Amino acid sequence: MRGTSGLALVFAAALALPAHAQWGTVRLDNWFYYQENYGDSARWQYRPRIFVPYAFGDGWTFTQRIDLPFYYTDATGPANPTGEWKFAPSDWFVEEIFDTPDVAKNFRFRTSVRLVFPTGGEAPFGADQWQVAPGAGFNWRLPELANGVTIAPYVRYFWGFGALSPGVTTVRRWNIFPTVDFGLTERWTLSFYPEQGITYNDRSDKWFVPIEAMLVNQVSKTWAYSFGGAYALVNDDRSYRWLVQARVSFFF
Repeated sequence: MRGTSGLALVFAAALALPAHAQWGTVRLDNWFYYQENYGDSARWQYRPRIFVPYAFGDGWTFTQRIDLPFYYTDATGPANPTGEWKFAPSDWFVEEIFDTPDVAKNFRFRTSVRLVFPTGGEAPFGADQWQVAPGAGFNWRLPELANGVTIAPYVRYFWGFGALSPGVTTVRRWNIFPTVDFGLTERWTLSFYPEQGITYNDRSDKWFVPIEAMLVNQVSKTWAYSFGGAYALVNDDRSYRWLVQARVSFFF
């Protein structure tokens, strides 16, 4: 029932979009991950993600984002006590994103609100709670620098509530993305921290700091691919040892 109600809310949010806005280019991402965890476990993940942008007047943009992650893991937890390999959906979410017009040359602000549904249930597939995550950042394009540089840091704060099982600790966590993209050629870009952010756990007062990089190839106007990975540098709040990831994107 949790998964069914969460799915209904996901698509309700997708349909509740402003009808008077002008459609932009829709992007469909297919993310694939493999990560090695602490405790001699691992996880495969497939995560389809869609961005549906709407342009308003004067440069304002609204974007609807939807993520539907699925896990295949041998990590132990209440939902997998024996530690056997098991496949299940994780916590799905929707995110409402607003971009301002340029407030200076090639500089605009972004803010968002993410709602995470408890579709994954208990660990190791989900957090077994609802979560809301407001976020803010900016995007600063420097096309004249080298082959083009984009600085786009972003910060979210996750607030968990409505735990569905006894003994679940509600989430209080910062997620920080010091994202910087460097143009290498007309099609190739080197991106730091595009996907795996730095986290600070407000509950435990501990940090998890990875180093992450990806290479992106914009093959054409209709599709692109990228690949890279992340490695844990500071693991006081343990998340994973290392991971590799790839993405195939389509534009409509």
